[in-house]
Amino acid sequence: MSTQATGPGVLPLRDAAFWQDPYPAIEEARRRHRVARSHSGELIILSAADAEEASARADLVPLGVDALDRLGVKDGPFRRWRALSLNAQDGDNHTRLRSLVMAAFTPRQVERVRETLTRSTESLIAALGDAPVEVHSAIGREVPLSSICVFLGIPVEDRYRIEKFMVGTEEGFSYPMTQEKQDRANGGIVAMYDYTTELVERRRAEPGDDLVSALIAVEEAGERLSHDELMAMVVNLIGGATGSSDAGIANLVHLLATERGVHEELHNNPALVEAFVEEALRFRPPFRSTRRKAVNDLELAGEHLAAGETVYISRQAANRDPDRFVDPNRFDVHRPRKRHLSFGFGAHYCLGQALARVNLNVAAAVITRRWEAIELLDEPRRVPFEPAERFESLRVQPRLAPNRS
Repeated sequence: MSTQATGPGVLPLRDAAFWQDPYPAIEEARRRHRVARSHSGELIILSAADAEEASARADLVPLGVDALDRLGVKDGPFRRWRALSLNAQDGDNHTRLRSLVMAAFTPRQVERVRETLTRSTESLIAALGDAPVEVHSAIGREVPLSSICVFLGIPVEDRYRIEKFMVGTEEGFSYPMTQEKQDRANGGIVAMYDYTTELVERRRAEPGDDLVSALIAVEEAGERLSHDELMAMVVNLIGGATGSSDAGIANLVHLLATERGVHEELHNNPALVEAFVEEALRFRPPFRSTRRKAVNDLELAGEHLAAGETVYISRQAANRDPDRFVDPNRFDVHRPRKRHLSFGFGAHYCLGQALARVNLNVAAAVITRRWEAIELLDEPRRVPFEPAERFESLRVQPRLAPNRS
């Protein structure tokens, strides 16, 4: 795609209205130049190829606690946890920690989750009946919480405790940051650590066929995982299990309600569910963006980055890059499969993407089987500024399929 020989345009990342529908502004910026800038001058990556390069380069690293510095979070339990979390690591340390968890994401373990999750989601959707539904609270959070409980060997009844903790911790990365948000994030992470301590002690006494037991065995060997890293890892896995899947499930339901003919097609042809999920991930990435920081002076996408400067990688822009996707602003279940950036790229490619895909595929399959149609009850608004592409509320009215209530 050719661009005009002009300087980068500005994307208003700090304007709440921009996040309701950022795509017109993104397309205008793309017509103007290969990249864009924020009002503060931060480089914004727009193309899929440039996003992959930025995500894969060793001299561009995740922000880690720098992301909290930008929000003014200088100390406290939440910051201390973030410093130990997998997403804040890089280089050999990141490779070591990631390899310990990746070994547990086997096809057998993922399929074990799929079977159990399908049964629980069938029961969940059946219990909702034909009453109005708020998707985030009734489905979006319930499905991934049940999923991670199975995967980590957490008693399913504990998911309500976990959900309560995460309400606060999710605010730890939100803009604008306030003291009230910091207090909730710190309280949530302390409660999460308290719960994780209980869980780890139970698994020490009674190991099982689950990831927590496997990590404890490595920690007890004393070679590759410290106790602090073990605790941070389990908190990371629990806390990271719901955000993207919750946003993704809500986006699935919204698309089923608004894209003409799609719900009916999936209801009549369940074999299309996987293609629908992948197109939904491309069209509405559950996480809008990620950032990287330059460890030295470098050139990226034809622009100079000085050491310490950050780059904003827009997954929303990359996933609608016309150089990769034909007619990218059209939702098409039959679109030929090409790689999208919704789970990132490179060494920091989303660790839990296989589990997230199970969550979305199970939710989409059960919903389109049990619900014949979905109607929006109001015009939903997106939460601005946060990385997750979620709604403030998504209220829908399902119509039950005959003989499937």
